[in-house]
Amino acid sequence: MNFQHNFRLFIICFLAGIAFVAQSQNPMALYFMETIPQFSQINPAMQPRANRFYTITSVNQVFQSDLAFKDVFQKSGNEWVTLDSENFNYNKLYRVLGSTSNINQYTDVNLFSFGFRTGKGYFTFSVSERVVVQSGIPADMFRIMDKGFPDNSHFNFSTFRQKAMAYKQISFGYSHELTNKLTIGANLKPLFGQVALSTDISRFSLYTNRQQWEIIGNGTIYSSLPIDVTYTQGEFPDDIEEKDLKDKDYIKRYGTSFSNPGLAADLGAVYKYDGRWTFSAALNNLGFINWRRDLNNLSFKGSYLFDGVSVDASNKDNIDQAFEDILDSLKTVITYTTDHKKFITGLTPSFYLGASYHLNHAVSLGLLSRSAFQKHNFRQDFSLSANLQPYSFVALNLNLSQRIKGSTHMGLGLSFLAGPLQFYMLTDHIPLRYSKVEVDEDDFIISERLKDVTFMVGLNLVFGRHGYRDKPLLDR
Repeated sequence: MNFQHNFRLFIICFLAGIAFVAQSQNPMALYFMETIPQFSQINPAMQPRANRFYTITSVNQVFQSDLAFKDVFQKSGNEWVTLDSENFNYNKLYRVLGSTSNINQYTDVNLFSFGFRTGKGYFTFSVSERVVVQSGIPADMFRIMDKGFPDNSHFNFSTFRQKAMAYKQISFGYSHELTNKLTIGANLKPLFGQVALSTDISRFSLYTNRQQWEIIGNGTIYSSLPIDVTYTQGEFPDDIEEKDLKDKDYIKRYGTSFSNPGLAADLGAVYKYDGRWTFSAALNNLGFINWRRDLNNLSFKGSYLFDGVSVDASNKDNIDQAFEDILDSLKTVITYTTDHKKFITGLTPSFYLGASYHLNHAVSLGLLSRSAFQKHNFRQDFSLSANLQPYSFVALNLNLSQRIKGSTHMGLGLSFLAGPLQFYMLTDHIPLRYSKVEVDEDDFIISERLKDVTFMVGLNLVFGRHGYRDKPLLDR
């Protein structure tokens, strides 16, 4: 099996496989569900309805992709074809790609949290474990699969991006009702990094012709990982050895360490225009982590020439040999520098704008906009929701969401109380249309347009769920 086939198979599994996976961005359904105390994680100015709460467990998982199933699998006649098929139409793929195909995954596990009302204020505290993986695949990687390495071509890989990190987060939140109309709040979040891998590439280009190929690169790969790396100055690392994480010292070191400090903040405001209209805004995840331990950094900068060949994608033997030649040449001509310097990774900020209209004590409508800011990747979602609480022990959110350059999906939120014990479950991006797909003689029922999956579930102990008796948060 040749390199081109392996490469295409890897891309197919990496991109198309996401459609079958439901893996820290909260569900949009949470924003208007004031019966669930965790909604203050999105907008710290929002005060939970309960006078006190304690979290037993809470897990939030998010998966996001720029490409849907229908983008990496295409219908050709009566069959679905993949990226390595001669019938695959790459022009359709290029129309949705942009400069980069982004794939993100977030996992947030709440280890402990509580909150309580203090007069016109509300205090919250939480400890959580977070894992963030953000990847960007340059569009020109797909051009290689499509065309190979033709003469007189330019490939731009500068948008390649990888950021993966695990860290602990402690959150101190407080909101205060300044007037009967305006409430403000903030979450201050000390962060403590555990492991990280991050790239910072300002330029990475390949120019091809029959006589010579040229690579122009400027970038650094940063890591804070439990590995030992053997370096020969000016050469690619020739030995990477993992440390024994079964050792109790390493478990304690990476699980409870405070040696990679960081800080983040959330800011929010809520304005009650009148008895029915409420407007709100929040700016989240303004922060960074400073990595100081177990550092191994690899940098490259300059222009490098080596012998080139003309390669057409239709000739698989040639493209195999071309990749082998490129890898051999890179080892000999590119000059690497290594160090153990500190580095900083930023979080992914997000901005929320919301408006809600209360029809009566049990029904309200909500409109929400969410914008996420990430390198080579700006995301904006809109959501229209109906929030129902027919009885004090149950609450329901139904919403339709639309992402820019995406499709319309349904979201659902459910909260149920059995005495003080509260169970809640929320999800975004439930597909409205499904198709039966056959790939390599295997049948799947799937949404062709599915790009994102968000799921959150948890248990709380809730006390004083109606708020103060003399000033209830739910006006009847």
